[in-house]
Amino acid sequence: MSEKRKLKKSLLVRLDDEQYASITNHARQRDITANSLVRECLAGALSPSDTYQKVKPVKAYSPRTPPKPEYIKELYRLRESTAELCGALVQYAIKSRQEGHVMAHAEAESLIPDVRDAVRNLDRLRKKLEGK
Repeated sequence: MSEKRKLKKSLLVRLDDEQYASITNHARQRDITANSLVRECLAGALSPSDTYQKVKPVKAYSPRTPPKPEYIKELYRLRESTAELCGALVQYAIKSRQEGHVMAHAEAESLIPDVRDAVRNLDRLRKKLEGK
């Protein structure tokens, strides 16, 4: 659970570059967030030792690594193949209707919206991975 959901109150503290660098470096050395370090320091300075012990540090967050370019290319290929499948289903639905295959036509028509949704979902995923 994130700090924002666990802890409801906040303070804004303005720092100069040197103070900020010092806090973030100390936090990084302990593998906790800078906010956790400041919270610990304040609790230790202002509270009895039993309250200080109740302050739980939050582990530092690792930055998200970008996906490999080959994964993005594979996603493009998957999207294109799925779009082609959608087109083939549409053509099959048209042909089955023309030839009077009512059940085959109905089945093909029922699949088309799900395949179109899959194409849209792949587009959304690609945009998220590319940071757009």
